[in-house]
Amino acid sequence: MGYSGHSMSRANVDKLQRVQNILARVVVGAPRTSSSLNIRRDLHWFHVGHRITYKLCLTTWKTLHTSQPLYLSELISHYLPSSRAFSVSVPSTWNSLPAHIRSIDTLSTLKRHVKFNLFRCAFTV
Repeated sequence: MGYSGHSMSRANVDKLQRVQNILARVVVGAPRTSSSLNIRRDLHWFHVGHRITYKLCLTTWKTLHTSQPLYLSELISHYLPSSRAFSVSVPSTWNSLPAHIRSIDTLSTLKRHVKFNLFRCAFTV
């Protein structure tokens, strides 16, 4: 599963990713020439885009299962042109999850499976 479904611009994701890469090196005390991908994998830090996907998936699950917060529940169930970013990114992000993950009925299990799925996508070569 990728992270292209979210509405943040690629330039902004890239900027945040550069900051995360620098911070990962700082956390482990690695030189600037060290691979940030390997460091982030060891730290279990998702790429910024995958982190956005993870948060969108959790928000969608919570909204679908609790109808809370109400303003998001209404966005998922009704088309509101003024909220296009959410109404477009959520369906594509949620629907990109495997069906067995979308059918999970407990939040803790969902978190574990979404993280595992994203980790596998992010770090499997």
